[in-house]
Amino acid sequence: MHPIMLHIREHLWLWVAGFSLLGLCLLLLRLATPGAFAFMIVGVVIMLKSQGTDLLAIITEDPLMQDEEPADSSTEALTERAREPVR
Repeated sequence: MHPIMLHIREHLWLWVAGFSLLGLCLLLLRLATPGAFAFMIVGVVIMLKSQGTDLLAIITEDPLMQDEEPADSSTEALTERAREPVR
């Protein structure tokens, strides 16, 4: 695993604290929209972490890659039916 990814995984709560502090500072500077965005990032990270979701798996794994072939050939049958001429 890349050292940056390992750092993020091991120190995630420090990142949460940093984004919270950033959001607070932005709100104190009357920059409400960027401050709200920082707090939104904190909320999403906390929700995903409390679910037990590996945050780096969302970023690093290919969601379209399948390990197995589909069990049935229903997609092939639909494709064949779609290619037939309409009468």
